[in-house]
Amino acid sequence: MSINNALILQLVKKQFEINALAGPYQQNIWVMVAAASPFAKHHAGCTPGRETPTHTIRLVLRTTDKEGANDYVDGTDLYIRLDQENQIADFVWEDLWAEGPPIFHGGTIPDALRWVRDLAEPFYIQLRDPFLTPEQWIALNGHDKDYAEPQFKDDQERRQMHDRRRP
Repeated sequence: MSINNALILQLVKKQFEINALAGPYQQNIWVMVAAASPFAKHHAGCTPGRETPTHTIRLVLRTTDKEGANDYVDGTDLYIRLDQENQIADFVWEDLWAEGPPIFHGGTIPDALRWVRDLAEPFYIQLRDPFLTPEQWIALNGHDKDYAEPQFKDDQERRQMHDRRRP
């Protein structure tokens, strides 16, 4: 993972992840997938009078409660200013994502992965809850499904081939 992606991941994990299945929230929240793209690539010329982000981050969060990991996820686009020289990443334009519903709301994991890949190839994927202890894994056995990345990639390749064949 590049230093830039590591800085971005550190920032979003600090902001969003919660390890509280046995705590007050009775839920774990973790970053399931993250992708980054240079901001100017998708939003050239749309920032008069505001601090311009360097990157658009597409992020999907997943949760686990006492029933297991949720099969439905939420995601949104975040805007980050990355200072490569000082190795600092900070959020900008928080008003665009901190309030209101997520852009990708209550979708399936395969659909969330496709949505993220519409922006860029993910630099981080964590399908299983990283906070669960071995005992919790045993207690939730059968409730936390795995999703095979290779199958998704095969589906994506078939879709791209189909799109190329269209007149």
